[in-house]
Amino acid sequence: MKLKELIEELELFERERVPNDIRILGIATYIQTSSTSRTAKIISEFHLVSHTAVWKWIKKLEEKLPISTEKKQRNFIAINKTAKANKKKFYVFSAIDVDRNELILMRVYTARNFLTARSFIKEVLNYCGNESKFVIDKAPWLRRAIESLGLEFEHEKFRKKKFG
Repeated sequence: MKLKELIEELELFERERVPNDIRILGIATYIQTSSTSRTAKIISEFHLVSHTAVWKWIKKLEEKLPISTEKKQRNFIAINKTAKANKKKFYVFSAIDVDRNELILMRVYTARNFLTARSFIKEVLNYCGNESKFVIDKAPWLRRAIESLGLEFEHEKFRKKKFG
């Protein structure tokens, strides 16, 4: 399941004034910057939004999908990448604890390759208190990054029942 599909399945947003792609990019940017004002300024390059709108998106996401801020024992971590395109292409990487339905980490990158995937996975490991198994799609750069870190993984199309 793609991040976009997950957010749509969680039914976070009733109205469509702002496209979901912009909201996803806004949420990921907020998680990196921890600033609703800075996020609104960045996102407004693509679609005019206020810092209050960003704050509301974050609150809705936290209600439906808790964001983990501590190191925990984790069995399965699903990693996904969603592309956002306008004039520039951005990639939103996300990691979700499948058993707890918690968002572990979200990052925005300007490239999708072995180095960005490896960097993201290493950061995800900071929130894992054990050797977790990763659930990924068949992206070769993601598979190589996980293998280079000596981690266990399985390929799977993300299914609704994993996140529901």
